Amino acid sequence: MKSAIREYTGKNIDLNKLADRIEEFFREQKFNVQRGNHPKGIVIQAKKEGILRTIFAADQALTVVISGDPNNVTVRIGVADWLKDLTVAAIEGIILTPLLWFFEIPESLWVFEIEHNLWKYIEEQLELGL
Repeated sequence: MKSAIREYTGKNIDLNKLADRIEEFFREQKFNVQRGNHPKGIVIQAKKEGILRTIFAADQALTVVISGDPNNVTVRIGVADWLKDLTVAAIEGIILTPLLWFFEIPESLWVFEIEHNLWKYIEEQLELGL
């Protein structure tokens, strides 16, 4: 399954504020979070620690890519490798490469729930006028 993509047009969205809110969402859910800014967009990665996650998906992270301009924003949510260093080159690689779902069945159900809750949260934040 490829990443989920939503586009928002004509909403005058502050991309940095949206990224801030998404980081808050993950931190409230007790995720480890990292963020990188690039001229083409913002990448946020979040992952949970734990023995089973370490064994089965040590380098995988829920990854959100925000790109565009305030009146034409694209948000992609998928799974990508956890990057130890969010350099400009690494961020560009994530922005330009489709994100993939890469988990076994129990993990994918958990990811699906988080993704569903994140989309709901993003929509609520946009309704509040970011």
